[in-house]
Amino acid sequence: MLFPTITFAVFLLLVLAVHTVLLERPQAWKASMLVASYVFYGWWDWRFLSLIWVSTLVDFVAGRAMHASDDPSRRRFWLWCSLATNLGMLGFFKYAGFFVDSFVDLLGSLGVQATAGPLGIILPVGISFYTFQTMSYSIDIYRRDLEPTDRLLDFALFVGFFPQLVAGPIVRARDFLAQLATDDRSPIDTGRATRLILGGLFKKMVLADVLGAQLVDGVFADPGGATGPETLLGIYGYALQIYGDFSGYSDIAIGIALLLGFRFPVNFDQPYRALSLQDFWRRWHISLSTWLRDYLYIGLGGSRRGRSRTARNLLATMLLGGLWHGAGWTFVLWGAIHGVGLVAERSIPGLLGGPEPSRLGRVVRTLVTFHIVCVGWVFFRSMNVDRAIEVFGALGGSWTTTPEIGFGVVLLLLVGAATQLLPVGVSDRWWDRATRLPVILQAVGVTSAILAFDLLSPEGVKPFLYFAF
Repeated sequence: MLFPTITFAVFLLLVLAVHTVLLERPQAWKASMLVASYVFYGWWDWRFLSLIWVSTLVDFVAGRAMHASDDPSRRRFWLWCSLATNLGMLGFFKYAGFFVDSFVDLLGSLGVQATAGPLGIILPVGISFYTFQTMSYSIDIYRRDLEPTDRLLDFALFVGFFPQLVAGPIVRARDFLAQLATDDRSPIDTGRATRLILGGLFKKMVLADVLGAQLVDGVFADPGGATGPETLLGIYGYALQIYGDFSGYSDIAIGIALLLGFRFPVNFDQPYRALSLQDFWRRWHISLSTWLRDYLYIGLGGSRRGRSRTARNLLATMLLGGLWHGAGWTFVLWGAIHGVGLVAERSIPGLLGGPEPSRLGRVVRTLVTFHIVCVGWVFFRSMNVDRAIEVFGALGGSWTTTPEIGFGVVLLLLVGAATQLLPVGVSDRWWDRATRLPVILQAVGVTSAILAFDLLSPEGVKPFLYFAF
């Protein structure tokens, strides 16, 4: 079930109606939201609900067992049960084919001929996200940073809550369970929720899907057929496409959660205006970057044991972060680019860091950071390393031929750039003025916006890119 569809619109209206009726009956409300979440997820393939149930039950039991014990070895045992279950499922469904193919290639390089047929493993939607959520719960309890819930229904809803279930943001148990337990009935900020949902629909249906269909897909499918300027604009277009697609999903998810009474943290903060790679990761997919920092980087030792250990930990974190996104060497190289860049920023004084720069210095740092990120995006988007090299090679194509790119695509590139550069307060002021209009005019405006997005977007609903990760 995809967000920008009539099916989901009907589903959401039914959920909101049930939410309104059962809001004063907490247990019935929780049960109804859990059923709705399982319907939402099972819409793709009901068989994969079993994976969510396994993760839910194992981590619920492991959390209570760790909290009840003072024996370090027993607590480690239950932590490893949680990690082995979640990482085992993630490894089998996401990486089995990659490791088998890599092993066959390794044997071939050693002169041993081997073949492996397709494994036929289907990647369950959202498995990378809900396994990370449940692992954070177990790790927090192991560290004594969180007390477990004794209510299986609450924990099951935390794992399966449908707005962010299949593509984030990655929500921490301490935030979700605390809100689930509160009796706060303060008015819901429907204005902000509507703005987030409409903004997310625009980012997805117009910015991401149009740039993908009319520019990016063609450049990456046939780099040799593109001129140098077309290739460069295709790379820029992909940077905006993946931003629009993923931040669009996050905004819609946060907006829907807000309508249901939950406040999720912002997941994107104008990442392409970052002054360094470190700044970029404070702004891009914030829930993942903080997860990697808190549970992987710090778990490896962080920056506590000298420069060489810090560099090792940074590189390992980004390599694993790259592999988390996909089972392929292109994702490993993408992670390596960011890892090496982060190490360089820490090791070389003044490299995209240091004192507050002048206005010109900020522009230079932003441009340098953005182009480093774009180099990584080429590997991230390419089907294999050879194709990425072809894309880089196409940048050396003709620069005298006028790019065959429509005015609409150019306009979208400019709009995408504006989303990164304009102060957030500008759009807030526009929206505040809109919310002061009569309700009937607001309804007409929202309806007109949705119809406009549908007309401008390519025919057919495109799946969100992060469903593949």
